[in-house]
Amino acid sequence: MSLNKNKKLTFFLLIFSVAILGQQKKEIDSTKVEALEPVVITATRTIRQLSSLPMPVTLISKKQIKQTGSTRLRDILLEQTGINFVTDQSGFTGVQLQGLSAEYTMIMIDGVPLVGRSAGNLDLNRISVNNIKQIEIVKGPSSSLYGSEALGGVINIITEKPKYDTLKGDMSFFARGGERNELDMNGNLMYKKDKLSIISGFNYNSGSAFDLSPETQGNTTEAYQNYTASLQLTYEFSDRLRLLTSQRYFSEIQNVVNKQVDWNLNTELNHILNDQWSFDYTFYATRFKTESQFNNATSLFNQTLFRPEIRTTANFSNSTLNAGIGINFDALDRTFFSKKETFNAKYVFLQYDFHPLKNMNTVVGARFDAHNKYKSAFSPKISSTYTINSWLTARGSVGFGFKAPDFRQLFFNFINNSGGYIVLGTRTLHELYGNEPNVAVLDKDLNPETSIGYNFGFQVKPTSDLKININFFRNDIKDLINTIALQKPVNTPVGTPVLPGLGAGTSVFYYENRDEVFTQGVELDINYKIADNLRFIGGYQYLEAKDKEQLDLINSGTVFFRRAPSSPSELLTKQDYFGLPNRSRHTANAKLFYSNRKYQFNANVRALYRSKYALFDTNNSQNIIDKYDDFVAGNVQVNIALDKTFLDTMNVQIGIDNLFDERGLENESTFPNNDAVLLLGRTVYSRIRFNF
Repeated sequence: MSLNKNKKLTFFLLIFSVAILGQQKKEIDSTKVEALEPVVITATRTIRQLSSLPMPVTLISKKQIKQTGSTRLRDILLEQTGINFVTDQSGFTGVQLQGLSAEYTMIMIDGVPLVGRSAGNLDLNRISVNNIKQIEIVKGPSSSLYGSEALGGVINIITEKPKYDTLKGDMSFFARGGERNELDMNGNLMYKKDKLSIISGFNYNSGSAFDLSPETQGNTTEAYQNYTASLQLTYEFSDRLRLLTSQRYFSEIQNVVNKQVDWNLNTELNHILNDQWSFDYTFYATRFKTESQFNNATSLFNQTLFRPEIRTTANFSNSTLNAGIGINFDALDRTFFSKKETFNAKYVFLQYDFHPLKNMNTVVGARFDAHNKYKSAFSPKISSTYTINSWLTARGSVGFGFKAPDFRQLFFNFINNSGGYIVLGTRTLHELYGNEPNVAVLDKDLNPETSIGYNFGFQVKPTSDLKININFFRNDIKDLINTIALQKPVNTPVGTPVLPGLGAGTSVFYYENRDEVFTQGVELDINYKIADNLRFIGGYQYLEAKDKEQLDLINSGTVFFRRAPSSPSELLTKQDYFGLPNRSRHTANAKLFYSNRKYQFNANVRALYRSKYALFDTNNSQNIIDKYDDFVAGNVQVNIALDKTFLDTMNVQIGIDNLFDERGLENESTFPNNDAVLLLGRTVYSRIRFNF
């Protein structure tokens, strides 16, 4: 490790040391009044105190979002325990939760999902963090409430809503310079009078092109500019009847030729029938459309989703019952499909929240999804929490999750003549070549990917100022959908193409349920109030992510590797096996927040650590990553921010991201021409915000 890295690692550990020393000197004050416990709604679809939930949930407050200077959702998520952002082989970047890929995490705004995934990844830079009340992250299978895509967890963005009569707003101007230039302007207005409330917002964000490896052709990211506008109207007919409708519109242009539009409409009618029963009637519609240049031709992607849903909640003396029924009408029209394709999925869910014992809370739920293009899915889940004493609580959950095959995996029809290959969705392959002997033996349908996830941990609260959460997790996933190379029929003469009408050298790839993998590890979160004006927040995750079939292959004694190209072959052992690509064994974060109420001044420093990870097999061991492969080096990044409020109306903030200018340059020789292994260098930003 270089001297510069040692300095950064020392700096990272120093933050932990400050918190530990502060804990040793601080005495317990039993008379101190605790702050109000924050509440969340995503985990159970009901309002619950965060500390009482029987499953692992992370909450990011509005205050923390503002203090870190983040402008986009990706920036703030990157600093949370157990979350990484990785770039896959398709070149798209997505969120990784408990070692599971982006396609297994549902992203929602106010409880409704976003669409428009590229190779399973959602571009979270299209979501501004302005007007966000809090972000809720539920870890572990959540398909029992939210269905497909929630196999690994849920990230729900909760926006601001006025509770009392008010008229207020804010405007902000943000500028960033350095390795990347960024401009962000934002305005929000909130009004409530009697029965009517109106919330509106506008955001403009633009960035210049930047290139992490100038010696290679093309930029890492092209210049862009985008706009986001939102409007929410709420009318309370009475204390028991409320109508809410909200719209969000996002538009981006990148490098003139690439365009995307994201539009959402959500309408809810909330009816409290009596003191026991309430009903919610919702209709959600969304559209995501892109136009991009590919091989000098315009590529189109146009996805729509319509979802009506009815939910009911019944409150009993010692329990709560939730139930719902709905249907998803999903459609996608894109360049590489022969025609517009549609999915229809009906679903019903039920959840019962009760207290079997005085100190025990249990939540039991299940959801059934019936799809018109694949087999039905049943997703049960049980979670429980038990208060052992005043400072120790145990919690555990077991849940089944599923992810439906997406449009691409069923209907793709992509031809790359210059590359000498084509990619066909499973349905398309059988429609075009179903009578061919090497196709007829394959399954005509894909099954949903399924999982079972376990989470078990403790919340330790020895004082009112110190809270420690530890969570052990394991996710077993089977029927993973992989891209497979189609083989020629047996005894085919040399020079015969894989399929009729193709060139002899053209490769054909299709999708098939094949792999079984698991992720497991432990997460540790610490929240410690060192003093009235100083708080430490830190976290650590240890992760193992492995392929069960690769483990079987290693155990069979048939996998060999070379330590160097000229070295002799050696038998690969289980101890040598590292695991799945793009997964770091160790990740951590350490953050110190300082607040001076008297002078209305805040400062914070945040350190993020990610250990080494591999991209692919580099020593010819049958695509299995072992500890002798080439790895992307680990890194530590440090961010700082300071802000000051003047006259209670104007706030000025300055900050530096990647303070020590960590770029990952040591990876250039190992992985040439690969921007994914490089890091954005130091940037400096400032923001001015006016409240009125």
